[in-house]
Amino acid sequence: MADFERLLTRMGLSAAEAKAYLSLLEIGPSPAGKIASQAGLYRKNAYDALARLAEKGLVTSALEGSVKYFQAKGPENLSNYLEEKKKRIELEGTALSEALPSLKRRIGAYSRDIEAEIYRGNDGIKTILNECLNVPEVLFIGATGDVESRLQYFWPQYNEKREKKKVLWKLLLVHESRNRRITKSKHYEYKVLPKALSGPNVIYIYGDSVANVLWLEKPLAFVVRHRELAESYRRHFHYLWKITG
Repeated sequence: MADFERLLTRMGLSAAEAKAYLSLLEIGPSPAGKIASQAGLYRKNAYDALARLAEKGLVTSALEGSVKYFQAKGPENLSNYLEEKKKRIELEGTALSEALPSLKRRIGAYSRDIEAEIYRGNDGIKTILNECLNVPEVLFIGATGDVESRLQYFWPQYNEKREKKKVLWKLLLVHESRNRRITKSKHYEYKVLPKALSGPNVIYIYGDSVANVLWLEKPLAFVVRHRELAESYRRHFHYLWKITG
């Protein structure tokens, strides 16, 4: 059940929607209270999840007397849901492409004042990694290899894009990460830092940006965008690269 829940959430359903849908598949047409009990949800959360599932075309309902019964549509409807979602994303992508010039003009007046940003959680790290696809080279100081293990569903597709774009990653790995599988990737060079230099943070240097990433339970990153600072960190990296065996 847990594997199916993860699959459905990766498709875009919330955790409550996934639990409610899978419970309905198991128990058949049922009132909301029974579904909530089966799914381990509060009654209100179950109602909200069922309403959203109905909007997605995955659940129907009918009154029997004064009681509303819900029924899951067959799993084959998940393919229809994904196809509709794909079409919406394509349309939104087209609309965004058309709107980008106007949006850039709107932020142009103040964007130069933005020099530092904080990112929290895995999505924040993904944002930084996607920025790294737009430069020819990314340098890392204190790399741990946590990207691959912490973003296990995101990493394979991301690394494939990186390899196709031939974005070179040069890493000064912490001693404990020297044998991780990530080191077998293409366009990837690394050296291993002495054990004494291991630490909890990783520094990413890319373009005019420097990101200091802490791989906590909920990752935290502090990004500074400043050309001179980035160049200073590059010099620091190359010095460490030169003296590291």
